[in-house]
Amino acid sequence: MRDASYEFLKNLLSIPGPSGNEGAAAKAWRTEAEKFAEVRGDRMGNSFATLGGGGAPRVMLSGHIDEIGLMVTHVEDGGLLRFQGVGGWDPQVLVGQRVLVQTKNGEVPGASARRPSTLWSPTSAKRSPR
Repeated sequence: MRDASYEFLKNLLSIPGPSGNEGAAAKAWRTEAEKFAEVRGDRMGNSFATLGGGGAPRVMLSGHIDEIGLMVTHVEDGGLLRFQGVGGWDPQVLVGQRVLVQTKNGEVPGASARRPSTLWSPTSAKRSPR
């Protein structure tokens, strides 16, 4: 039998939330936090949960709910996608990762890749990976 915390975390991690579009993930977090805390938000989309401490020391836990996001910039004839990053992150961490492409008809699973170094031109071999 799975713990409710595990199920919550599994659900939260399955909700798309790229930088600038993390509203659905934030809503799921607030819904869970309302079970045990007073929850509020601000105009910037930040969420806060406060526990009644009755004079106990205050502790703040802080984190980000957004995730690495990609924006498709071009679809090749063979179906490969070109993209640019959303938010700040190192492109090298993306190579070989599974991705879910959000479309108007639902999610499409895929994987990220880059051209093998054996196919790089002498000019591109001198550049950092993108």
